[in-house]
Amino acid sequence: MVFKMWDMLADVENWIKERYIVLVKELGNKPFRLEDAERVLKEHNLEIENVKELLSELRKKGLLEVEKDQQDFSRGIYRFLFVDIKTKPTRDKLINSLKAAADYIRGGVDYKVLLVFLFYKALSDKWLAQVERYRKEGFTKTQAYLLANAEYYTLYDENEQKLLTWHEVTKSRETIIELANAITRISRLNEKLSDLQKIVDVLGLRGFINEDNLHTIESIIDVFNSLDFSKLPYDVIGDAYMWILNYFAPQKAKEGENYTPQEIVRLVVNLLDIENGTTVLDPALGSGSMLIESWRYVRDNNGNPELMLYGQERNEIMGIIAKMNLILHDIKNYEIFVGDSLGNPRFPACDYVIANPPWNQDYNVNGLKEDPKVKRIYTTFVGDGFPPKTSMDWAWIQLMLYFARRKVGIILDNGALFRGGKEKKIREGIVRKDLIEAVVLLPEKLFYNTGAPGVVIVLNKNKPVDRRGKIIFINASNEYEKHPDVRRLNRLGDEHINKIVEVYGNFKDVEGFARVVGLEEIKEKDYNLNVSLYVFPKVEEEQIDLGEEIQKFKEIENREELVVSEAVGYVDKILKAMGG
Repeated sequence: MVFKMWDMLADVENWIKERYIVLVKELGNKPFRLEDAERVLKEHNLEIENVKELLSELRKKGLLEVEKDQQDFSRGIYRFLFVDIKTKPTRDKLINSLKAAADYIRGGVDYKVLLVFLFYKALSDKWLAQVERYRKEGFTKTQAYLLANAEYYTLYDENEQKLLTWHEVTKSRETIIELANAITRISRLNEKLSDLQKIVDVLGLRGFINEDNLHTIESIIDVFNSLDFSKLPYDVIGDAYMWILNYFAPQKAKEGENYTPQEIVRLVVNLLDIENGTTVLDPALGSGSMLIESWRYVRDNNGNPELMLYGQERNEIMGIIAKMNLILHDIKNYEIFVGDSLGNPRFPACDYVIANPPWNQDYNVNGLKEDPKVKRIYTTFVGDGFPPKTSMDWAWIQLMLYFARRKVGIILDNGALFRGGKEKKIREGIVRKDLIEAVVLLPEKLFYNTGAPGVVIVLNKNKPVDRRGKIIFINASNEYEKHPDVRRLNRLGDEHINKIVEVYGNFKDVEGFARVVGLEEIKEKDYNLNVSLYVFPKVEEEQIDLGEEIQKFKEIENREELVVSEAVGYVDKILKAMGG
């Protein structure tokens, strides 16, 4: 009988999971007694006062069977039920397994360790699948290794004749200690993976992998060993990677990391309607989700994406995280730069530019005026387009417009639509040049780090004739559903995304939802782009049956009179009884 171990352990306490993994690893499917379990746990410094209670809990979960010892009926003989770790994991099993792994690192370990482990295991599984294919074709083991190196990534060190796969490195306690070194060696053997060494160093992976943490590491390794990524399509593996980012997003938001919910990314990409054979840029790259969703959109609509993707990220480690994300989605045509996009853009002009940059970002604006090439960006659309140092929202818009050949899709704080001062001056200049095509007001509580509503602004350098001199305002503030995992949050559902995209595509008024507004009216409103100035959600008026309401009122009045009459009668009886 085959059991889905991690599904069955999903609601079990961590202390039970940890000991179960160790016992299975040491005892396998062999029969054992209580003292055998006690010995194994003691050897791993995991002894507990009542091992019998632990075994009882595992038996309740269907992971353990027990029978009477025929020589001593007061004692039991235990056996772990067979666990198949080679079956193709479903999405549910994958997520349950990742939750189990996530539970092990909640004690202060950086969640990015999980991303590295997932990347390394998936890379190894895919590589070994190539090796197995070549072996079946009659090649020797070494020949198969070299062919897999040439076709995929190099995970066999030919000079040292040494395997560097996850499976080889994690096969024993002695080899686990070499995990960080193996990843470093892989980074040196593969130009596209050269950044892995950096992430190993920054995360302190060598320091993390020590005797003190060995039980935790072994538990995480066993979780990943229960998954065979070679049997999964790249999309599913990439989704697993994105799941980890999403799972830790609420926690990391409190520490200043910004994460764009996937459904908002999907909305912006759909609004841009990216065409195949084009180039896409994200100058505020983050985890790379904007580029990946752009690639998916083209694939789903064309079948064979021929896109060149560019991104730039100020945080070097997040840039590496993004590269791993792209690789796990099997995306090959990309170039990622590290650096400050506002002051040192290193990317070329692209057809589409898409981003969720930091909102209301503080910045040394004077630095933008020193380099003539950079200065040109902030003076092309508005004579003096340098924003206030307290908010770079409109600097990002100018940067993205400067490098866009076709369209821009940007997510910003709602305040960017109506704040005054220098921002108003830039906003007026952009509106006058007729570059804004749509402004979409999003619902509240969509983002992990703020409850404020965001906005999506679509800018178009080549507006169709029938859209020139106009902007469509879409008030999607009521288009949401409750988030299934985070109680305080909302999210966009597929029907909400489709509704917004369809209305944008039609570019026509929809009562209480969208309105096409001419630039003259916007000028009259002093270039205030606040969506609620132009379109306000339709209020559902409650239909009242006046006759029915009057009848209800009379019934209530009659009941009140009856209650008062009964109370007076009750008081009279009391007074008479007292001789009153």
